[in-house]
Amino acid sequence: MPDPRGHSSKIELRVLRSHHTATKRIEVDEAELSLAMGRVQQAVHEALARQDVTGASGPFARYHSFGEVIDFEAGVMVEQPIAPDGEVKPGELPAGPAAIAVHAGPYDTLRQTYETMWAWLDGNADYEPAGGPWEIYLTDPSAEPDPARWLTEVIVPLKARS
Repeated sequence: MPDPRGHSSKIELRVLRSHHTATKRIEVDEAELSLAMGRVQQAVHEALARQDVTGASGPFARYHSFGEVIDFEAGVMVEQPIAPDGEVKPGELPAGPAAIAVHAGPYDTLRQTYETMWAWLDGNADYEPAGGPWEIYLTDPSAEPDPARWLTEVIVPLKARS
């Protein structure tokens, strides 16, 4: 169950199946992430509408690098690969083992959940990260105005430690 202070300390190990995605990838300054996320999701939504495709998940974001500049892609899972549409491309979330936690609270407190996950990974002799993490936004902020009630699934793909 999510921690009431705005993060989750419970981490589950699961084996995921791969998922087709429709995403747009960009690099933005950290301060612009929220606005950029909305613009990217809107571009994906419009591309899917032009192709008469319905998303098979809530929106997600996958991070390729963090820092002052953040390299990320955002979009939705889809049942079948889409056709490329401008900057919106078909892609895939990988299959395999993953560490997963559900974050409860506003997006600006997600850092706490990530810190808990990195500490768990540092203490785990069996696994290490296998690529960038992603977040699936389980709560639609337009339907739930209270950020304390927002749920975000944080996923870190894993590989066996060598």
